[in-house]
Amino acid sequence: MSELQQSYDFVVVGGGLAGLAAGVAAADAGLRVAVLEKSDTFGGVTAYSNGQLWVPASRQQLAASLEDSAESGAGYLRRLGMGFAHEEHIQAYVDLAPQVVRYFEDVIGARFDLIRGLPDYYYPDFEEAKPEGRYLEVAPLLGAELGEHVGLLRRSPHQQYRLTHEDMWQLGGGTRSHSWDRTLIDEREAQDALCMGTGIAAYFLRGAIQKGADLVAGVDVQELVVEGGRVRGVRVAGIEGVVHAERGVLLATGGYDWNLAEMRAFEGVVDIASAAPPSVTGDHLRLAGDIGAAITQTPKPVRLGYKMPGRVAEGEPLTGIFRFPSNPHAILVNRDGRRFSDESFYASIGHALKAIDGRAQQFVNWPCWMIFDTQFRSQYSIGSVTPETDLPAEWEWSAADTLAELAAQIGVDPEGLEAQVEEFNRGVEQGHDPVFHRGERPWSRRSYGDAAATGHPNLGTIEKGPFYAIKPELVGTGIPTVGLDTDPVGRVLSHAGKPIEGLYAAGNSSALLETGAGYQSGVANTRSLTVAYSSARAAAGL
Repeated sequence: MSELQQSYDFVVVGGGLAGLAAGVAAADAGLRVAVLEKSDTFGGVTAYSNGQLWVPASRQQLAASLEDSAESGAGYLRRLGMGFAHEEHIQAYVDLAPQVVRYFEDVIGARFDLIRGLPDYYYPDFEEAKPEGRYLEVAPLLGAELGEHVGLLRRSPHQQYRLTHEDMWQLGGGTRSHSWDRTLIDEREAQDALCMGTGIAAYFLRGAIQKGADLVAGVDVQELVVEGGRVRGVRVAGIEGVVHAERGVLLATGGYDWNLAEMRAFEGVVDIASAAPPSVTGDHLRLAGDIGAAITQTPKPVRLGYKMPGRVAEGEPLTGIFRFPSNPHAILVNRDGRRFSDESFYASIGHALKAIDGRAQQFVNWPCWMIFDTQFRSQYSIGSVTPETDLPAEWEWSAADTLAELAAQIGVDPEGLEAQVEEFNRGVEQGHDPVFHRGERPWSRRSYGDAAATGHPNLGTIEKGPFYAIKPELVGTGIPTVGLDTDPVGRVLSHAGKPIEGLYAAGNSSALLETGAGYQSGVANTRSLTVAYSSARAAAGL
């Protein structure tokens, strides 16, 4: 780790994927660059993720004779955005993504491989969707490649980062992770092999170090310094004077998950936890807002989460993503005992959770409960809680011999729940979900289902008592609805729509104007790379 100097060409605030990528690109362009990280580790939200990239017409895709084009990718994003995406941001994304991936492969030796057999699995019905080829992930990188800096890498408490997607699917998928043969995992742990989001963060941490960027952890940036109408530095807590940045400052601090006031204001929900690192507190909005930066908003679903028993990150309890209602023998219901979404597709759940009944002045589907039976309990893990492990008390779970008794315990309408389960079971016996079409998406079946199920990967009857209920939490994942308004290069805009000279934003600090009202797994990581690259090149005058 470097000592903070008083003068640089370019200062990056935030050490996630966007910040590290900007550090690489700026240093490669000949700039003296510092990457300032508030926490003690680098990697940001990306290090917690599955590490996918979504890249239309990549070198890897075309080399595999999988036909695609930037125009087709743009059409997919346009449809995804529902009119909320900005056309110039869409075009910049699809034009830059393939060449930026190749650039980082060449400059830092990152190795990106196709995730074979993975379609545009969120919305395969879009005309521009592809059956496979747009998804990339990194090959395993050994921790020894980071040398003495290996302790600076953030590691995921959420993902099995010793495995690639192909590895995980060959082991049977994440649904039955408690029954995996751990031979490969043990080998990878002995090697300290890094995959998924932790792996891509490791490649870029190594690259920033190799390119000579100053990486400084534990730095709390308090203020942007404007001189002559241009951002030319930052003020840092505990350090006198200004850290100068002659060519500008890039904000890549992530979203605002751990700022409850901003989560309530921008996400439209209350009492929400986060699966993101605790250092993600909305610093970009405070810093840029003080000098007149504009923000903009795109609709996004909220996610369901659960407390991870005994797990702590950076001194805060960990909250995981609640994926489990997508497995057979489980459903989600509201207080009326009724289902309200496709449990196998989180966007369907998340938008429904935000619905408000104006007459009753209450959320229609919040709180909600996961209802499951002994078939589920005997086959599936819920996070680290295996079928042989007792459910932890902090999950607010209940159990009963009948559905009516269970409903009475949790405050759900008993008749509504019994009728709902009967209706759901009829559909399962017919092999489909006629109401919400659960499990019809390839993404749901592959990533959120049980590949080993004797029937459908996402469907199974709820009929064998005892019956159980768990009340999940609302949780943020670092993907915000609100971000700084930028042009496609990453220049932060004022309320007048003009660039604020010397100020850039990338990653989750900038609004997701490529996807608008939708989201596609892999887009956040990819746009982190493209915009960081563009911003650094612009700051260097290229």
